[in-house]
Amino acid sequence: MKLSRWLILLLALLSAGLLTGANFTILDTADQVTVEREVLAGDPDAAAVELTLPLTCSDQLFWTVTFPAGRPEEAETAFSTTLSRRSYEAPQENIPIFVEIDSYFRGYNSPWEVLEEQAWESTPPGERCTYSFVLTDYFDAWPLNVRPSAGYDLKDERLSELFQSYFSIPIPEGIKIKITVERSASGDSGSYSYDANLPLMESYAAPQGERAIFALSNSCTVSYGPGTDRLIPLDDSQIPGGWGIYRYTPNEARTDGTIETLWSLPEESIVVDFWGIEDGREFFLLTQEEGQLRLRIFDEEVHLVQTLDLLAFSDAEAYMQTYKGDGFFVPITYGPRSEGYCYRFAVVSRQPEGWAPVFTGDDQAAYELGHSGFSWTHDTYAGLSMAFDGTRLAVRDGCFRDNSPFHLAIYSKDGLDYLAAYWNSVSQAAASSVIRLFWQEEPLVRWAETGP
Repeated sequence: MKLSRWLILLLALLSAGLLTGANFTILDTADQVTVEREVLAGDPDAAAVELTLPLTCSDQLFWTVTFPAGRPEEAETAFSTTLSRRSYEAPQENIPIFVEIDSYFRGYNSPWEVLEEQAWESTPPGERCTYSFVLTDYFDAWPLNVRPSAGYDLKDERLSELFQSYFSIPIPEGIKIKITVERSASGDSGSYSYDANLPLMESYAAPQGERAIFALSNSCTVSYGPGTDRLIPLDDSQIPGGWGIYRYTPNEARTDGTIETLWSLPEESIVVDFWGIEDGREFFLLTQEEGQLRLRIFDEEVHLVQTLDLLAFSDAEAYMQTYKGDGFFVPITYGPRSEGYCYRFAVVSRQPEGWAPVFTGDDQAAYELGHSGFSWTHDTYAGLSMAFDGTRLAVRDGCFRDNSPFHLAIYSKDGLDYLAAYWNSVSQAAASSVIRLFWQEEPLVRWAETGP
């Protein structure tokens, strides 16, 4: 029976083009994956880190390889197979609600429908016409799209009206949308195209029981063509308390509710991120303010308890993301392309007296050695993972495409202490598009218990 299952599996993979004759070497030594290392910087014996490499072939074959970063020849492999496809995507952040400036044209109940109808009715059958609409002639404020996250029992019939009323954000004078309509000769059918320079407003939310604590970006990037991106502020003159941190409390039927401003943002402060811990006991706000990446920490009542400056943060730089670990987090920024982007980061950890910055660093030394930058936390092909031991930050990262190696970097207050690239025999034996990472609960990098 076991042989029969293997034959079915192999035939399925062959028919899908996922395995070739040469790839059978993968199965010949399925539980004997080898890992090779190239040390690029630092002391090879200083990497007291354990790594896990979870690999899958088409969600059918699975390898979980674990090894000490300093002794890859000691790699151990757990190999398994399945005939049923399984999803191994990392769980999404627990975000209860999304708020954005509505950019959905031709969607259900689109706010732009009045413009589309006017453009359609003005276009004769068999012709193609373009119309320009000044938004302030039709709208008093930016139309918002409000969506409860999957898994949250919030009905959205009234949410948009509630949020639209509270967050009445005036549209600057002169903003236009162009709509092109092409009607058939009969006039019964046709197509639309749009030239709209709508600002992208980010929203950030964290649950607190049935309530949502959230913040909105108070400035947006708009583009008027290649190389013309610029940051524009959004007008908060009609928002009670202005920009800041808000609380949405649903009513009993979860069809409506109330919004209140809990904390107001200082002038000239730009929101770049906001999040909370799972049980709603603490909330974190990152801003670009007075040339700094500034962190504010709030308690469960959203009272400000700490303010920390993490990094110098100029207008030439951009915020990327914050990696959230167990008892620590790492905000990351990057510079302009002309300077190799130059990723910079700060390590912040929980101390007995509260949260505190431990050290800052950058990727310039790694850049010179060909392994710089940071992947997005949700990119399962890269598998960005970090571990912090109180003084050192271990970063496992690297694009997992085209048989590329991943790399391990270890940083301290002194800079880059260690950098190495790692290859594995499974990826080297297979076609580049066959093998990928799969998500699992176990962290991909952790400090060894016996490490210094």
